[in-house]
Amino acid sequence: MKLIICEKQKILLDGLALSLGKEKTFEIAGLVTSSNQILKTLKETNADLILSDIISDEDVDFLDIVKNIRSTYPNVKIVVFTNSPDIIFMENSRKVGVDSFVYKNISTEELISVIKNTYSGYSVYPTSDRVGNMLLSNLSKIEISILRLYCNGKEKDEIFSILSLSRSALKSHISQILQKTGFPSMSRITEYAVSVGLIFPEK
Repeated sequence: MKLIICEKQKILLDGLALSLGKEKTFEIAGLVTSSNQILKTLKETNADLILSDIISDEDVDFLDIVKNIRSTYPNVKIVVFTNSPDIIFMENSRKVGVDSFVYKNISTEELISVIKNTYSGYSVYPTSDRVGNMLLSNLSKIEISILRLYCNGKEKDEIFSILSLSRSALKSHISQILQKTGFPSMSRITEYAVSVGLIFPEK
């Protein structure tokens, strides 16, 4: 099975190539940092499967490229491999025809299994529980407390008072929450956390 791997961080790209290259049934056909390079690499290598993050180098959205891949190479399997738990990415991946969607916190063995199953015709998507567990495991206790207060409809002025934080400290924690989880705003992460039952607002 020939693989193309797309990852904007070169050190992660090299690590994936090294880890997956040890699997005897895999051949690393191409390594790229931008989704814009995938179609050209597909034409040159006739690869069987693409493993790619959502956002590649130059801030290119891989899902925009998937539409072209599907129209030109309908038989190529596609696996999204990302750190962002934003549910919208998973939903949009399904819509454009991504075969499987996994998170970067899985082991190499699990990733190999996903790739093999996808190549065999199966579709692998995580459950909401797994997404939620990954999200919470990335946050500190104070960050979870802030998220919980947001889910209960508290405003910033109330939150820094309840937690005895300065305005600058609260701003810094919020920045860390968004950076760790990949959500664009606290409203989006709050909506997600409540919708999947990750945090239950107090009545």
